[in-house]
Amino acid sequence: MRLVDFGPGHAQAFLALNQHFVHWLSPLDATRLDDVLTRASHARCMVDSGGDLLGALIAYRHDVDYPDHWNMAWLREHLERFIYIDRIVVAEAAQGRGVARALYTDLEHLALSQGLATLACEVNTQPDNPASHAFHQRLGFRPIGDRTYADGASSVRYYAKPLEPR
Repeated sequence: MRLVDFGPGHAQAFLALNQHFVHWLSPLDATRLDDVLTRASHARCMVDSGGDLLGALIAYRHDVDYPDHWNMAWLREHLERFIYIDRIVVAEAAQGRGVARALYTDLEHLALSQGLATLACEVNTQPDNPASHAFHQRLGFRPIGDRTYADGASSVRYYAKPLEPR
């Protein structure tokens, strides 16, 4: 396994993974993915020895120009100098093999190198994603708030992890 920058060759596999886990992620098509990647401060993938996608993480700095992003708006009201994990997805066959942990460690190194104070994310509470809550808490993330979206059918818990320079 190795970490690589998200490239055009990863888009189709990423979109397929996103669709597989869409109940915990927002829907995404190729046009929207291009927009997401254009705004992203960090987009990295874990691939196997053949170059097949095992997982990917897309994140934004607190100062990205993304005025209509609900989660970024909420986090900006509660945190300063953060990097927001917008989307992480790991193929079922690769889960439990350290893919997500490696992607988060990679992001943490970037955040520290840019003087950012916090990693931030949200995890669904409706529909609930207990494995993701447990994963984030194991990595040192702590809950900082909850939000129910306007549709009333979904809600999230926001998490933050303070970063310590090494």
